[in-house]
Amino acid sequence: MYKLLFFSLLIPTLFTACQNKYIHPIPVEEPHWIVQPSFDGKIGAVGSAQEHFKGKSAQRRLAISRALDELSQQSGVEIHSTIKRSEKRDGIHTNSSAEIYTLQNSSNETIQAHIQEVWTNPRTKEIYVWLVAD
Repeated sequence: MYKLLFFSLLIPTLFTACQNKYIHPIPVEEPHWIVQPSFDGKIGAVGSAQEHFKGKSAQRRLAISRALDELSQQSGVEIHSTIKRSEKRDGIHTNSSAEIYTLQNSSNETIQAHIQEVWTNPRTKEIYVWLVAD
């Protein structure tokens, strides 16, 4: 008798547990400025960065730097970036490093901009920075 009662309670519990296995994630609505940073007469640019091993502030600085590079390109500034990567192996140990150089040439043109908005994707934790030229 107790076995029948036990199994009659166990089987519905298992079915409800299995039904919740495939929960669809809630869709994330991105701000409109991510795909269209320039509108209403404003010249804008978007920079993004995924999670950074040095933390949130490094992630934010990288996103701002990328947005500035994009804004500079729109303003006619010539940008050259070089990445120098080195790797040393000593038995089982490996050390790697990277150096990033960015050279920007302009005809004495200064670009002034401000951060209009910052948004973090709640699912991927990627930061998006929207810069608008002043």
